Amino acid sequence: MWIHLSNESKEPLYKQLKVQIKQQIIDGTLAGDTELPSIRALAKSIQTSVITVKRAYSELEQEEFIYTRAGRGTFVKSTDKSILQEKAEQQFEEEANKLFHLGGSLGLTLDEMVTIIHRLKEENNE
Repeated sequence: MWIHLSNESKEPLYKQLKVQIKQQIIDGTLAGDTELPSIRALAKSIQTSVITVKRAYSELEQEEFIYTRAGRGTFVKSTDKSILQEKAEQQFEEEANKLFHLGGSLGLTLDEMVTIIHRLKEENNE
């Protein structure tokens, strides 16, 4: 599991951690029933507080991406691929909604936003 937290980001550290773990579960990097590092071990390895990791794990557990077994550890929840795909689409929709509202507040039309998305897609496919 690879995690990179940025103190420069506007996103809180726990949220950065949560999003990165969630993404690795959705894309299959972290398979079902994979044991995650303990809260203390992960906090130490990514040089953050135990509270940060605990909050990220707690939210991931509430969203049913992971589960904890007392005395055994924290694990990735085994989930059907179609459910993971649905969660991935939901995550994308949430981010797209934020961008749509940002674009609107900046005075961009829908066509301008779509043009930007197409340009970015072309740039990333090079």
